[in-house]
Amino acid sequence: MATMDADGVTIYYEDLGEGDPLLLIHGAAASGRWFDDLPRRLAEKRRVIMPDLRGLGRSQRVAPLERPEVWVEDMWRVLDAAGVDRADVAGVSLGTRVAGRLALERPERLRSLIVDAPITGLSAHGNAALKNVFAVVEDDSEQAREWRDLHGDDWRDVVGFYGETRSGARFQEYYTVRPHLAEITVPTLVCRGDHDDSVHPVDDAFVWHKESPHTELFIAPGLTQSSVMKERPDDFLAALDGFLRRRETAAVS
Repeated sequence: MATMDADGVTIYYEDLGEGDPLLLIHGAAASGRWFDDLPRRLAEKRRVIMPDLRGLGRSQRVAPLERPEVWVEDMWRVLDAAGVDRADVAGVSLGTRVAGRLALERPERLRSLIVDAPITGLSAHGNAALKNVFAVVEDDSEQAREWRDLHGDDWRDVVGFYGETRSGARFQEYYTVRPHLAEITVPTLVCRGDHDDSVHPVDDAFVWHKESPHTELFIAPGLTQSSVMKERPDDFLAALDGFLRRRETAAVS
């Protein structure tokens, strides 16, 4: 584990393995713990840098974000603290929105982009579904147990922080990458399970693949939710390894 200071706020991150660096960004109201054993398995072949976003997980608690750009700025700071100039960047769910902004704003620092269960923008239906997730949660519910594992005993405060942060119009506008997909020029792997849901529509994966150049698309059949990383880590690792091999081959040809 490691921490770094971002303008007086402590950001937690894990730094695992050796080799080409991969920045791994978790999803909404989550933390790096959500990935379970995946970071260790990724680190068998590469260096994995896995932060907890400001206000979440093991990072310092803060007031709801007034500037949505802060999470992106923190990712650059984490890479700088780790001594990394360029990295492969992977995200899941909300993490794909953060990773997409990284690719748009400083593509020279990305070797490639990997998005799992991508969100290109949130529909009214998806927004309503997320609001239901953050509604009243009983202490002994499965959702409460998951959030306690991800954040600790103050999980209600953490989830409230995220709910208030994401409710701002500027947040949704900034992290809606769909109008800018054609501007993402780094090699990209788009991953998705075939189970549709309102927050992570299957269509978003196809739209990202169609509108952004230099992309590959991997759809895993038979999933019960949207993330290949979570439900089929073996399939994700195989798809990632193949994608990175092809990227390296293309770079030297």
